[in-house]
Amino acid sequence: MTKHSRGLLPGLFIITLAYFSLGFISILFANLALLCMALPFILLARVSKKVWCQRYCPRASYLNQVGKKHNWRKNPRFITSGKARYYMLWYFGLNLMFIAGSTTQIAMGNMEAMPYIRLFIAIPLFPLPQLLQVSVPPFLLHLSYRFYSMMLSTTILASILAFIYRPRLWCAICPIGTLQDKALSWMKE
Repeated sequence: MTKHSRGLLPGLFIITLAYFSLGFISILFANLALLCMALPFILLARVSKKVWCQRYCPRASYLNQVGKKHNWRKNPRFITSGKARYYMLWYFGLNLMFIAGSTTQIAMGNMEAMPYIRLFIAIPLFPLPQLLQVSVPPFLLHLSYRFYSMMLSTTILASILAFIYRPRLWCAICPIGTLQDKALSWMKE
């Protein structure tokens, strides 16, 4: 195994920064979150290993940059015991349920779109300035803001954990990693 075949590929954190920056160009780029959620499982199906987490995760690379300091606090037992990963999985599922349900309701004309960032499902913030104005159906605008909001909320939480505790402590509670673990155990049965 060569030096470059271990660990995260260098510079992947730029993808995370680009994702959030592209939201200012057009919020429609936020729908790339679907790709970020699908790729880990596509790779898992191909190689039966969590190679996304080990080699390709842009958020993990970003967290390594955020958590570079060396005077971290002891990891909280709540997170390392494994309980928090299931709470985060529920949050992720709830978020996806709200995204799917509200987007469907908007597409059916039963609800107004929410064209602004909303942190942790509950905290409404503001719309992002858009450098590229594109006319799209309200449900697509809503969907884009909801994905951007979910990605921003979890990145904020992950950044706080990386800064206070360890760079990749988020990985212990990442919903994608948790789902990959479950999928791997099903694949081995």
